[in-house]
Amino acid sequence: MADLVNWGWSKNDLTSLGESLAAVLLDEWGGPRSPLALKYINETIIPDLIHCFCNNADLLTNSTFAEIIQWKLKNQFANPSAVVADLAKDLLEPAQRIIKRPQITDPKEPWRRIFRLWIGGESLPNIAEKTGYPLDYLDLLILRLKKIKAFIVNTRASLLECQQNPELREFGFEQLSFLYQFQTAVEGEPLYKERLILEQVILDLGIPLPVPDLVTLLEIIHTHEGRLDENSLVSAMSESAGRWGPGTGVLGGDQRANLFSCAIDGLIALHYVQKNKGGKLTLSEKSAQTIAGFLLPKLGEQLQRAISISDFGLAKSLLLSQNEAVLLRMIDWILRELKDREGFQLLNSIYQQVSRRVDIHLIKAFAELPISFEILLKCLEDNDSLIRAQACEALGRIGNRKAAALLIQLLHDPVAGVKEKAAQALGDVGDISAIPELSKVAEDYSESVKVRELARKALGKLENSNY
Repeated sequence: MADLVNWGWSKNDLTSLGESLAAVLLDEWGGPRSPLALKYINETIIPDLIHCFCNNADLLTNSTFAEIIQWKLKNQFANPSAVVADLAKDLLEPAQRIIKRPQITDPKEPWRRIFRLWIGGESLPNIAEKTGYPLDYLDLLILRLKKIKAFIVNTRASLLECQQNPELREFGFEQLSFLYQFQTAVEGEPLYKERLILEQVILDLGIPLPVPDLVTLLEIIHTHEGRLDENSLVSAMSESAGRWGPGTGVLGGDQRANLFSCAIDGLIALHYVQKNKGGKLTLSEKSAQTIAGFLLPKLGEQLQRAISISDFGLAKSLLLSQNEAVLLRMIDWILRELKDREGFQLLNSIYQQVSRRVDIHLIKAFAELPISFEILLKCLEDNDSLIRAQACEALGRIGNRKAAALLIQLLHDPVAGVKEKAAQALGDVGDISAIPELSKVAEDYSESVKVRELARKALGKLENSNY
């Protein structure tokens, strides 16, 4: 109850709502009066309904939300199917009188709220806690999305074709069309997931901040990572790209400054923005991952300009100045957009310059660049077992038989994970000189089951191939 009061509901509102719900359940519907039943109603059902109604105060007249309450009554609180529709209506009526908020009647809105949280990485139990929706309802919704995804992938079906499928048609047109549109947007619209995540952040902040403004704010933090405090960031926001010039827009300059200040405080409270030891602002891992997609076009242009004048030092400096989560996305961009030789030169220049995590990601990228063969051979001798294992896998993808001798040696690495990757890679590179050693490993019962299994699979590849 305390949290709900903090969110703007008065104690009188919550008390009145609790009393009204009790009256519906016990007086109008003649609920059980045993001490145990009363305890369950007063300590579980009513607080749960209050939590759900207050967290969805703008959905109290929404038809989908009413169905969710019916689901809750039937599956969570074991009310008979025959009564849940009328009982839900009677429970919602006092909430509609007491909680005065503009209402959203679009039947798809409750699903949007679920999927904004889900796409942002929230677990279903956490979504159930935040929204008050039944966990089994959320489970069913995600299951239905997966069924639609599988059907679309296998058939490239249109929405009309989905409607003609007997199993999918049972979802109802509104839900089917929502899930279809959501899935196609996730797969086809650039930055769709990221926008949903930022929309949820704005909702959590409770501040009328458009998504582009939040992107700008986070971009400024990233550009000046670890160098701006809160006041400096507010000033930078006011100056950025002329967007917040004095007297422009709906809000005045002071109001906008206050809005940004509140947003920054809220982002810190949400752990979306962090302070370093010196009190300067940095992005969190999650915010950096979300903002990376918005930054890539501009950063890509800067890299392209540096490479066009053969200034690889400038390009390297640009990469090393990025937040680590952004840098990982830039590595993927380089692999996708640059020529192999240019990409390798640039990626090789930052190898062992940032962190183990970045190095492992770089080795995965090297697997797509045959020109990186020599550096991958050196990685097989690294002290870090994860580096060695990742290098084995990368060499297997490249398929150069010259790696076989070193990979054979790694069949006796002290770390099982390295031996597994070495065995797998030997099957991929296709050098029959590995057969004797793989045979020994496959029959060595001092090795783990996984190592022996992969050695046998590699043997099968080599013995049945035309190498």
